[in-house]
Parts: sequence; C-alpha cells; structure tokens
Amino acid sequence: SGGMFQLLSEKKAYIEAQSEAQEPKKPGAEFARWEDICDDPEKVERVKWAKIKSVERAMEKLLRSYGGDVSRLLDVCRQSIIFESIPDMHACLEAILRDIRANEVEVVRVKNRMDTHYCSGKSAGYRDIAINLRIKTAETNFLGIDQHICELQLILSSFAELKNDEGHRRYVRFRNARGE
Repeated sequence: SGGMFQLLSEKKAYIEAQSEAQEPKKPGAEFARWEDICDDPEKVERVKWAKIKSVERAMEKLLRSYGGDVSRLLDVCRQSIIFESIPDMHACLEAILRDIRANEVEVVRVKNRMDTHYCSGKSAGYRDIAINLRIKTAETNFLGIDQHICELQLILSSFAELKNDEGHRRYVRFRNARGE
C-alpha cells in the first residue's frame, strides 16, 4: 500500500533501547516502507512503535471527553502508518477492506479527518484517518484478545512531520484550552 513507519535516529534508538532519557526529536523525520526494512534487523529496531496511552491521559480523556464512559476510550493501543499520497492511503484502506471481507478484521469506528466536511478547527488543522478495529483471527481468539480494540492512524507524511515533540506540545496546549 506504500505505507511507511517512522524510524528513530540511530542514536535515539540506542537511547530508547538503554531506557535512558531521550533527546529531543530533531526536525526532518525519517520514514521507511516495511517491505524495504523488514529483512534488516537494525532498521526494524529503529521503527518508532507507538506506546500505549498513559493512565493519566486516559483518565483525563474519560472525564473531559467521554463523561466517564470507559467503553468510548478506543485508542489506548495505537499505531500510525505514514503515506506520501492519498492514493497510497487509499490502497491501505483497500487492504483493510480485504481483511474485513476475509473476516480477519472488524472495524468498530472510523474518524475520517481527511473528509472535506470535517471541521479541521477541532484538531488545530491536523488531519488523518483513525480506524478503530479488532483483529479476529484464530491466533487472537486463542490468546483471548479478539475483543481488544486498537487504533490505526493513517497519516500523510506532511502531517506526520508535524507530530514531533514541539508539535505535540502545541497540540496538547490546544486540546487543554478546548477542555478535551
């Protein structure tokens, strides 16, 4: 589908592996397609896998946005896939659709912030497609996690480059000002 993952700098990957303090993220994020790096263990180690939502932020979101309704909190576990173009993003959506048809994925909710009718003022101009889904395979059933909902964020690279430490701090200020 042309989807990519963000790579940590080699130094930052080493620091994270050592569980020491992280250095601030520098501009100019690096992205790579999975098929280009999957056979290179050093590059796979550099993939920036998303962390689960912190307890503090989960509680904040539950109280501010969901009136304490825990069933509405669907992004505790999430991952982003980055795309250079809308056609690449569309190809990923088609792949997800094939998984739905094969009964391997159940889509619970879609937030399409790419839709021209979406009010981008709600997200400080940020746009993506957030898909909340369940993976329904024999393996997830065996592990007892087939009811777990995770979020897959499909993001154009121009927006992903803005999701650095400073960009996120600005977004948190915006979100807090809105009481979300």
